[in-house]
Amino acid sequence: MNPITEFLEINGPALSSDIARHLVCEKGMSPAAARKRVSRGGQDLKRLQGLVFPHKASFVYLNHQFASHEYWDNLTDALIVTNSAYGFAIAALRQRGGIVSERQFSIVCGSPVRQQRQLSPETILARLRNANLVRIETVPGIGDCVALIQRDGEYRPEPELMRARLITEGIVLAAVKDWLRNLGIASYDKVALRTDEDLPRVGTFVWDLSAPCYLGHMVRTKADGRLTPGFIACDIYHGEEMTEAGVAPFIRKCTMLRALRKVGPCMQILLAERFTPGAFRMLKSCGVIPATPKSLFGEEIAEALSELTSVLHRAAHSAIDPARFEILFSKLSKIDGATSQLRGTLFEFMSGEIARLTIASDIRLNQNFQAPSKEGHPDAKAEADVVAVDRNKLVTLIECKGYSPWATVPEAEFDRWLEHNVPTCYAALRRHPDFSKLALHFEFWSTAALSDESLAKFERAKAAIRPTRYTIDLKLGPDVRKAIKGTRDKGLLTAFDKHFVRDEMTPAPHREPDLSLLEQD
Repeated sequence: MNPITEFLEINGPALSSDIARHLVCEKGMSPAAARKRVSRGGQDLKRLQGLVFPHKASFVYLNHQFASHEYWDNLTDALIVTNSAYGFAIAALRQRGGIVSERQFSIVCGSPVRQQRQLSPETILARLRNANLVRIETVPGIGDCVALIQRDGEYRPEPELMRARLITEGIVLAAVKDWLRNLGIASYDKVALRTDEDLPRVGTFVWDLSAPCYLGHMVRTKADGRLTPGFIACDIYHGEEMTEAGVAPFIRKCTMLRALRKVGPCMQILLAERFTPGAFRMLKSCGVIPATPKSLFGEEIAEALSELTSVLHRAAHSAIDPARFEILFSKLSKIDGATSQLRGTLFEFMSGEIARLTIASDIRLNQNFQAPSKEGHPDAKAEADVVAVDRNKLVTLIECKGYSPWATVPEAEFDRWLEHNVPTCYAALRRHPDFSKLALHFEFWSTAALSDESLAKFERAKAAIRPTRYTIDLKLGPDVRKAIKGTRDKGLLTAFDKHFVRDEMTPAPHREPDLSLLEQD
C-alpha cells in the first residue's frame, strides 16, 4: 500500500507537513524526498482547496473520508492549532449540530465584525463556502442558515429541533436580562438581545446579549471627569454538552476583546445547559463565567427549560399536549417575557392542529416561500406559519398571531401580512409545479383584536382581489374558538379558554412602572 494512503487510513486526514514528517521518521526518507512524495500525491488523494495553512502545508484526505466525523475532527484541530479563524468557526458549527442561522454565525464564529488585521465573519463565511466546507441552506421557520457540508446524512438539519432550541434560548435570555436588571448589574433600559434589529455589540464583537454596567469596579473615569461604563457580554447555547472545542470560539472572542484598549472592563458569561469538565475548567481559567440555567435560576426552572425544548420538538411532529404546555406555563411564568413567548408558540401549534382536524390532513408548519425577483429588486421572501394542503383542490396558508386577548394586533404586523406575505407566497406558489393549478386561500388568525384601520384595510383588499387569483379571510378570537369547538378536542378548548379568552370579571393586566436609580448613561 502507498505509505501516504496507509498513514491516512490509520490516522485520518492530515496536514501534508505531518505526513512528510511521518515519512522521514518512520519510513527513513530524506526530508526532500518526503516532501516530493507528498506533493505527487496519488490517485485517491485529495487536497482541500481555498484555505491557507502555515509553511504552504495543505490538508490531505482520501476521497471516502470527505465530510466524515474524522475529517471534521482533524480539520478543526489543524486549524485551531494554527490559531486560524476558520477552525474556530467550524468548531462553533460542530458544537451546534453543524448548522446555525446566518444571522447567528457572526455571533458564534469567534471573530470580530470589523477589526484591523482580522477576518470578519462575512469573509470567513465566503471563504468556507468557496472551499466547499459550508453552504447556505434555507430551513423552515428559521430562514437562511450556515451548514457544514453533509455526508451520509451527517449534520442534516432538523428544523423542529432547531426552532425549539431557539425558542428556549430566547426565554433564557429574557430571564438573564430580567436578572441583570433587577440586581442592578446592567443599565436598566439598555440590555440588548440578539432578537433586536441590531445584534448586541461590545467592542468589535457581537453577542447574544450585551449591556453597559455602572457598578463601581466596572466604571472608568476619563481625563475630563466623565464616566465610561463597563459591559456585560453573554452568549448562549441550550443544547448538547459544550465541549472544549465548542467553547474555544467564545474564549477567543473574550481574549481578543480584552486586548482592545478603548473598551472598558467586561463581565463575560457563557450560558449553556451543561459543560464537560474540561470546558468548564477552560472557561474558569480564562476568567469567563460558565453559567447554567440551574446555577442562575434553580433546579425547577432549569428542568422546565429542558422539558420545553422536548415538548416543542414533539409538538412539531405530532398533536400537541395542552396539559404539558399548561405545566410549563406555570413553571416558567416567573420569567419576565416567557408567558408571551409561550403564548405565541402555543397558538401556532394549536392552529396547526385545528387546520389538520378541520381543513386538510397534510399540514406543514413554518414554510418559507421565495418569489421570483423583478428587475432591479432582490428575491422577495415570506413565511407561512401553517400550510394546509388539500391536493385535490385547495392550499390554505395561515398567519398566526397568539397575543393576549387584551391586546390589539400592531398595524405594522397586519400590513406586512396583507401587503408582503400574501403576494409573495402567491407568486411563489403559482410557479410551484405541485400547487400552480390549485386554488389558494390566505387567512389571518389572531387571538387579539384588529384596529379599525386594519379592519378597513382588510375589507378594501378583500373586495379588490379577484377570486380567480386567491382569496383572503380573517379569524379573530371568537372565530378561532368556534373552529376549536368543531374539533371536539376538549384539551384544545380548555387551553384556548385559559390563555386566549378575555375574562370580563378580571381587569386588564398592567405592569407597574419600573423604578430604578437614575444612571449616568
